[in-house]
Amino acid sequence: MIRPGWIGLAVAAAILWVQNGWALQLGEQAVDVSGYLESRHCLQTQSPNEFLASETLLRPEIRSSKDGFELFASADISENHVNADESGIELHEAYVDYIASVWDLRLGRQIITWGNADGVRITDNICPSDYSEYITRDFDEIRVAVDALKLRWFSKYGSAELIYIPFFEAGILPGPDSPWAVGGMGEDISIDGSDEPEKELENGEIAVKYAFFFPGWDCAFSYFYTWNDFPVYAFTEIPGPGMSAAATYERRHIYGLELSLPYRNFVIRGETAYTRDGLYQPRMAARPLQKKDSIQWLLGLDWYPGNQWTLLCQLVDERIRDHSAALCAAAHSTIATFNLSRDLFREKLTLSVMLYYDLDIHDSLARLSADYKPVDGCTLSFGADIFSGDREGDFGQYKDNTQVWTKLKYYF
Repeated sequence: MIRPGWIGLAVAAAILWVQNGWALQLGEQAVDVSGYLESRHCLQTQSPNEFLASETLLRPEIRSSKDGFELFASADISENHVNADESGIELHEAYVDYIASVWDLRLGRQIITWGNADGVRITDNICPSDYSEYITRDFDEIRVAVDALKLRWFSKYGSAELIYIPFFEAGILPGPDSPWAVGGMGEDISIDGSDEPEKELENGEIAVKYAFFFPGWDCAFSYFYTWNDFPVYAFTEIPGPGMSAAATYERRHIYGLELSLPYRNFVIRGETAYTRDGLYQPRMAARPLQKKDSIQWLLGLDWYPGNQWTLLCQLVDERIRDHSAALCAAAHSTIATFNLSRDLFREKLTLSVMLYYDLDIHDSLARLSADYKPVDGCTLSFGADIFSGDREGDFGQYKDNTQVWTKLKYYF
């Protein structure tokens, strides 16, 4: 499996050229090599007690800089012990930075993070998501890198950001044979084509953002002209019993707002995204897809009481405007999250619990973890992902996938 990314591949080639060219001029410090080696294993706690994930991953990283230019590339070299077809080499990121006095430019395959939510994506929607293991991976690993140009300009009171993504990048869903797969089309429904945007410049995406930095508080406004990351299926009747389904993608507009206000041992966070022309699936397959506007918002409170304790609480709400009972999606949904953690033994041990709770359906996901650093550069982790609730809910549907896991990570 080799999926390098078009622009990323070009930048990786440039980095190799720099490594072989500039290194001769600058000596051994021209190129810095680092990265990590990770071994991760997740075991299902219920019958049939299978390994839901088992992987060894090597991620080497190289950096180089000269005359305002900085170059970076990283790759994933993986051995999947559960699904051998997913083993292989994949370019993770590869980009070049140019840094000037009041602006900088980044070109290449990159991870772009927006927003200030914890474990939830509201305005953090530049990079599509990898849900091949739902949300049981670290959030840094859920984001999918995109080929992009990112230009930033800095002033005394804030910063402006312009992002251009020339080629559409779809999100990643679990395969039909995966334990994380969501439902199925049924035997009488066949997949017939997809209108996924071609990798052409006219299908590019563009985003802009301006962040204000005021004494004591920050805010940011953003706009993203994009496609839906995951397909919505349009069904048509075919001769005889059954139907055909075509994966559909449409343009949409996302307007974002972020707020952050520190106060003593607290930080108040707010975030909202208004989406125009979102595409929704009807309950009756034969009916046409519907476009609706929606608003999603988050209110969070972070508390740092001392003694290495941290408590992060969030309320996340989503509403579909002009909702119709004919839609599969609910008109309104609300989720609360709680993240409690503490560092012990001079920050060598970190204990944490992250809870997602759906206030409408009353299902939940509790993520427990213990991270221990026996020596510098090495982390040994243990944990559990506990799903509970109604099988119709986003979390309850994975009740059988409650798992315990362990991870060893070594940085070099």
